Amino acid sequence: MLQFIEYPKCSTCRKAKAELSQLGLDFEAVDIVKDTPSKSQILNWIEKSDFELKAFFNTSGLKYRELGLKEKVPHLTAREAADLLAADGMLIKRPLLVQDGKILQIGYRKTYGELGL
Repeated sequence: MLQFIEYPKCSTCRKAKAELSQLGLDFEAVDIVKDTPSKSQILNWIEKSDFELKAFFNTSGLKYRELGLKEKVPHLTAREAADLLAADGMLIKRPLLVQDGKILQIGYRKTYGELGL
């Protein structure tokens, strides 16, 4: 089962979710603010993915700028990043597409059809 981790008010998340539905894929939608992924879950994603650490952060978000993370993220360990991300779901880049505990895509740059789902 696919997990679609989203911020429901985000227009990009709504567009991505509509594509998943259009493709006829079964997925579980998870609100990133109400059900923020745990530190251990995020750390697992980071360690098992080929994505750069920075890719997990919503770099255009207000919270990212407020915390001055542009200068800090390049020097964070995976554990430190997981601590930060688990503390505030709005710091996490979205949407996230997860299958069997593995991140398939962060954000919505490529369409899901291009992923071969």
